[in-house]
Amino acid sequence: MDIKCVQGSWLFAVGELSIRIEHGQVEVFGAEYSSGDIILVPKYRSVPIYVINDSVLNIDFEDGYIAESKEALIPDDWKKLAERLYDKSNGFVVMVIGNIDTGKTGLLTFLANTLYLRGKKVAIIDADVGQSDIGPPTTIGLGFMEHPIIHLSEVPLYDAFFVGSVTPAGVLDRMIVGTYEMVRKAKDIGADVVLLDTTGWVGDRGGRELKLGKISVINPDLLVFIEKFPGELNYIEKSIIRYSGEIIRVRAAPKLKARNWEERRELRKMMYEKEFEDAREVVISLDSVKISYGFLGTGTTVSNDTMTILEGILGDISQFYIEESWDSLLIVSNVDVPPRVIDELKKKVGKREVVFLKKDKLKYLAVSLHDSTGRFLGLGIILDFDLVARKLLVYTRARLDTLASIQIGHIKINPNGEELEKLSPWSI
Repeated sequence: MDIKCVQGSWLFAVGELSIRIEHGQVEVFGAEYSSGDIILVPKYRSVPIYVINDSVLNIDFEDGYIAESKEALIPDDWKKLAERLYDKSNGFVVMVIGNIDTGKTGLLTFLANTLYLRGKKVAIIDADVGQSDIGPPTTIGLGFMEHPIIHLSEVPLYDAFFVGSVTPAGVLDRMIVGTYEMVRKAKDIGADVVLLDTTGWVGDRGGRELKLGKISVINPDLLVFIEKFPGELNYIEKSIIRYSGEIIRVRAAPKLKARNWEERRELRKMMYEKEFEDAREVVISLDSVKISYGFLGTGTTVSNDTMTILEGILGDISQFYIEESWDSLLIVSNVDVPPRVIDELKKKVGKREVVFLKKDKLKYLAVSLHDSTGRFLGLGIILDFDLVARKLLVYTRARLDTLASIQIGHIKINPNGEELEKLSPWSI
């Protein structure tokens, strides 16, 4: 389908659709496209199109639409913000904070394009673990601009910090540490400007705690509040102390496609599918790696005293996986054990933690794989655990020649990218 567009008009495109410019010139998030170029709008995404010259656009509709907008879709204060960043360098950090459905991703895409086209080395950190665009869900992703983009998902992943969850709740410390680590790495690599996206969790106790923690630790050079109405985030500004940077406010996107819960879940599924596109099954011995954020693999062979207690309560434990630490006892088996038995074990072994797992609890658990420097190699999904041989069967794209550590996640995902269950931290 061909549509004619007049100079100076705005179009709002919602994917999934493909737009070929037959004639003319348009702009998307600060990047220009002309005759012969193709603009791909992914499913559940939306983009603003400004018609620079009279144009003819050929639209191939998959599952989307395109409509004319009477108002400008890139606010003037977005453009003024970009201009203020033109001369910045040496790892200048811009943190964007806003509620859900305010257009944070669109603002960052616009800033990234305009700065990149000005010759800047632009790093983007995606700390929205539930709606990740750079890197898979459950991670804080770091990427560097290599060309103009329609959407942040086009930015190649350089490194990631595994949080292990698609929500910050329960892992605030990892959200803060992970964001700091990615900012530090971006600066070390020589980024002129570091653009930092954050979650839309800005309210209630947890949201306030998360945002204040990040501001305090990272101390960005510029803090940008993107607001639907003036003063929307005043309560955050009034809570900030020991902040040496500047705060500015910009308008929320005039038009965007709000996503419901199902669409957000489907977007995560698409990102998981991308992550596991070239995955295969690999065997990893617990004896060859370090393991973080779980009890599994962190203990040693149980003492004779503990063994005697276990045999007295559980009987034959030859097919159990058991390990002991000063503070904990971990038992994995193929059968369930009644809670009263676990309570009895806890009393007799004198441990702060007695963790008993049926082996099925590990199936489809998300993990991350890292090299000796801590660099992210890829996500993994545990498919099986050999209790006697102490070996995991993991589905992953990661190469094992540099594998040094595994981090335990708090969500189950099958190889098709479907989320199955959310777990509490430190339950494995």
